[in-house]
Amino acid sequence: MKQFRYKNILLYSSHQWCGNTKEYFAAHTERLGVFLLMTRIKTDASVFQLYEKGKLVKEIKTPLTDNFFLYYFLWYYHYIRVIFRYFPRSEKLIVICAHPYVFFASTIQKLLRNIDFVYYIADFYPPINLTMKLYERLKRFYHNGIKYRVYLGDGVNKIMNGRVMDTPACKTIMLGVNPKHIKRNIDKVKNTLLYVGVIRPNVGLEIVYAFIRDNPEFKLKIVGVCDSGLFRKHQRIIAEYGISGRVEFPNRFFFDREMNEVSKRCFAGVALYQIDDTSTIYYADPGKVKTYTEMTLPVIMSKTSSIAPYVRKLKAGEVIDRTPEAILGAANRIRNNYRTYINGVNKLNEIFEYEKYYGEKFGFLEKAFS
Repeated sequence: MKQFRYKNILLYSSHQWCGNTKEYFAAHTERLGVFLLMTRIKTDASVFQLYEKGKLVKEIKTPLTDNFFLYYFLWYYHYIRVIFRYFPRSEKLIVICAHPYVFFASTIQKLLRNIDFVYYIADFYPPINLTMKLYERLKRFYHNGIKYRVYLGDGVNKIMNGRVMDTPACKTIMLGVNPKHIKRNIDKVKNTLLYVGVIRPNVGLEIVYAFIRDNPEFKLKIVGVCDSGLFRKHQRIIAEYGISGRVEFPNRFFFDREMNEVSKRCFAGVALYQIDDTSTIYYADPGKVKTYTEMTLPVIMSKTSSIAPYVRKLKAGEVIDRTPEAILGAANRIRNNYRTYINGVNKLNEIFEYEKYYGEKFGFLEKAFS
């Protein structure tokens, strides 16, 4: 009979790739609850899944709303309902979450359940306005009282602790990957770039549009979603640049097999995040980059985030300035030396292969259950 490393875990994840944490814990936890959440852009697909000894035994809808306050109220309601309905009072439960809302009334939660928390801090919001100041104060208030603390990048780790901590209960854990080993014929795909992820104002797509406009041989596929107002803005820019025939932007999520198929028709992924320290990506490990490497795609990315040094050192892509000219130079270097970059991608994937990487990094949870 298989021995499971962990007893009862409740995890927050996403429908669209979140470092393969769900896959890892589903395979190694006797009872795993997973909230698959969507952003307020698209809330109707949020669900709760229950796994027992690696098998999915229940899935229920947990509808949210795009109203800011009701969104988080419903989030908390579903959370409380799940921990009391699906996890026995007599057994330890560990909740892994990146948002401090689950810690509300934590004292009462602990009176009614044998519960511990892992605060997995995925980002840092520079206090440039009142909302961010209040949110960061709330995070720090709870952070200092949580037993287990992990961070999605050394930048976040240092911000929260004053220095980079690396102890069994306080450490950096970046995103793991599940390499797909996708093969492609570079001669057939050498003109098409891929963008994957939620579309926000700071992701640099306008720069990529300018690159496509100035270089007629290139195309762009966009796998992601944004709200209707931002989508209209992007459609207007695409029309003004005259690149509608070379940009695919259906404004919807693609999942698993469909996204892998799209990636087979591209030669590199692009991630031009803002590079200043007012961007949350500056401090953490963005999922977009490893989404690309997982699909065996070299990355063209801006000079930011905790993963950029790995991409540069291993030659898993190009770390560039945020200009159309820099994109062209990077694209040509990758196309002309494609095997070198694929080897670099494979090296990066080997370091962060999620079974090995998480098995080492989350070792402290085995002791928590023992």
